[in-house]
Amino acid sequence: MLGNFSNDTSKSLVSIIVPAFNAEKYIEKCISSILDQTYTDIEVIVVDDGSTDKTRQLIDIISQQDSRIRVLHKKNAGVSAARNSGIEISTGDYLVFVDADDFITQDYVEYMQSLIENTDSEFCLSKRCFTKSGEKQTQSENIEKLTPEEATALLLSPDVIVGCWNKIFKRSLIVNNNIWFSTTLFYGEGLTFITTVSQISKSVGVGNRKVYYYRRNNEASATTKFDINKLYNGEKALKNIRKQLLINTPKVNTMLNLHLSLFSLGALVKIKSNGLKKEYLKDYKRWRSYIRHNSFKFLFNGEVSLYRKLLLFGGCLCPWLMMKLENIRRSRISANSVDD
Repeated sequence: MLGNFSNDTSKSLVSIIVPAFNAEKYIEKCISSILDQTYTDIEVIVVDDGSTDKTRQLIDIISQQDSRIRVLHKKNAGVSAARNSGIEISTGDYLVFVDADDFITQDYVEYMQSLIENTDSEFCLSKRCFTKSGEKQTQSENIEKLTPEEATALLLSPDVIVGCWNKIFKRSLIVNNNIWFSTTLFYGEGLTFITTVSQISKSVGVGNRKVYYYRRNNEASATTKFDINKLYNGEKALKNIRKQLLINTPKVNTMLNLHLSLFSLGALVKIKSNGLKKEYLKDYKRWRSYIRHNSFKFLFNGEVSLYRKLLLFGGCLCPWLMMKLENIRRSRISANSVDD
């Protein structure tokens, strides 16, 4: 532990980028939470990705109420292109990404800035976020300074929810190293981005205070609806990460193999839950074979929890049971997800 939450934050300009596509139900709450920050030196860049609902009109109305908001309307090109457009026109010293269907606490930016100052890092994140209704704040706050290897392994592990949100990046680190969100990926693009950044950072600051509200009951979310192409895309992203590893160590590879195994298990569950095993039998067998092959590798690995080991062995032995348990888990997640 390096230190506790600090109110002594430097007054750097922070660019907060919000990609928005058909988010009329959530966009006002999202932007309001950003404008209500205790840290006021911010610019809010809302990128309308060709919305066909009332998102465009709502953004335009809100932008007239605060000069810190900049709006960019584009033809639909996907979330990666939207985020890249936001990066291009940003003028801040630091970058923050917030999804349009989520929202943040008043001290989000202030806390992220304190992580930067406490760890002298160009990339910082919190391991925790609000995902449930009525969820309590972290009782014991902790700040760590991780090496690039440790941070990359952490981001690939199940201990952090995948995404570019709940993090802060030094803009020059991103732009000078020509790091952009992949426009050929629409699933797994966030993990690709953050693991690329973690590997080139001199260090990564990690806290555990909950400052981000992550909705898990948005039926229109890219992570909610079944689409076999999402699975193909996610697998492609993970394989690309392996090919492009700058830090190719046992620690990083263990977490990457674990991530791929858990992804494969999730793919099996999704296919069975939607009654599509026959249609995608070749893919089903391939993913199941990957889990079986790696489960035994993890058996005596102390970096993999007993829970994850049992989960993977359960997937090998009885995918049907895993499907039932996953359906119950998802139902509970949706019912208890953070809301307004």
